[in-house]
Amino acid sequence: MKLQVNERAVLNLIETGIATSQIQLARTLGVQPGSVNNMLKRLEKTGLVYRDRIHRYGRGRPMVHFRTKRTGPILVIMWTDTHWTSGVFVDDAPRGAIQQVESKPSANLSEVLDHLREVRDLALAQSGLRVSDLAVTVLNIDAVLTEHGRILTSSVNPWLQQASVKDFSDALDCKVRFDLRIPSIIPELRARVNEGVRSLAVVVVDSGVSAHGARLDPQWGAEVFYRGELGHVVVDPSGRVCGCGHRGCLETVLSGPSLVRRVEADVRAGTQSSLATFVGEPPEKLFNELERLSKLGTDAYADTLVEDILDRVAWSVSLVTNLIGPDVVVLSGYGLAGRDSWRERILQKARPLTWGGEPEASRLEFPRLKSEDYFCELARTADRFTPQD
Repeated sequence: MKLQVNERAVLNLIETGIATSQIQLARTLGVQPGSVNNMLKRLEKTGLVYRDRIHRYGRGRPMVHFRTKRTGPILVIMWTDTHWTSGVFVDDAPRGAIQQVESKPSANLSEVLDHLREVRDLALAQSGLRVSDLAVTVLNIDAVLTEHGRILTSSVNPWLQQASVKDFSDALDCKVRFDLRIPSIIPELRARVNEGVRSLAVVVVDSGVSAHGARLDPQWGAEVFYRGELGHVVVDPSGRVCGCGHRGCLETVLSGPSLVRRVEADVRAGTQSSLATFVGEPPEKLFNELERLSKLGTDAYADTLVEDILDRVAWSVSLVTNLIGPDVVVLSGYGLAGRDSWRERILQKARPLTWGGEPEASRLEFPRLKSEDYFCELARTADRFTPQD
């Protein structure tokens, strides 16, 4: 099929995710919606694009979003703390079962690459495909790219320091791209769109600390997400050195690993607490025990630690509310998600720190979706917003 110039432009805009609906495409190209409609019908008829999803953003007609057909199978791997989720997708549908593997924290890049090969092989075995069949492997790992997209770095994954994209491509024997989006943001926003929510922030406390946001332009139907490294705001200039290289970041006092280190140090110094039995346990178990003890009120040390945690989280919520005023703030990560007994206390502590004293103007909620939902959304759009070679 020979494509016209405008049709090629439409394909490029849809493929990159810049514009995926008729109205978005028309406004981006500066043409009438009817012209775009005719092009979309032709491209859809020939199989180059197909209908991706339909959203209703207001009282008007539903907005149909399109996407382009993929060139081949892709392997998607998402890392969340010590959990790896992987699957092979062909034309947006999983081929075989989606795999979830848990591993201990890795000490070096070599261990991670060995484990990645195991995760890859499990996913390929489920799909019945070989490495040579893959068009690309997409990795979603808590990291940022520096030096023109060649070097990876992370404050919570020391094994990533100075690793290159080539290291991963060589280890997995195929082309590797990194998708550095936060997988939860857009799905959590979409889950609330029909309730009139147009902006959302997610405050995450787990192995790291962060706050990310997303907003919706109802007229265009465009979803914009932005990454926020809240964990690297300095709160104690004389504090411990953070993985980012600065001293006293919020992450050094609020993240799961930092709290484990604090408990271990206090217990060695003679502090009496039932938390002593949790020394050496994963951070998530420590948070669970802290919540349990805070309900009982029988452990003075645990009560002090919980108050410190809630003070830090309340400050984070107030900062996000003051800066961007989202409709909803989602408390996420193993440190916060589902801890209902803490939510009201966080709100109360945030009130005097929030402009106008009304943090409840932003609803304080927990995630509505599961990590599997985030993974499927990530896989569905893995060829967009991904650094190219």
